[in-house]
Amino acid sequence: MGLFTDDKGRPELVVHPDIKLGRARFRPVDESDPVEQTPRQRARREQLRRMTQERLAKQKTGDIDPEKG
Repeated sequence: MGLFTDDKGRPELVVHPDIKLGRARFRPVDESDPVEQTPRQRARREQLRRMTQERLAKQKTGDIDPEKG
């Protein structure tokens, strides 16, 4: 992928044509309450947190995993 330059050889940022032509509209981000998570997403997040805590606890105690050799 090449570098885009302007007519004076300076690097030019690649910008969407709608922004360049002024057709884009600014839309503020709605900072309302966060989206509710499904029970499946919540369970997955908890499982990852629990696995991370177990791994860190094993590293602190120096336990060796017999499956890894």
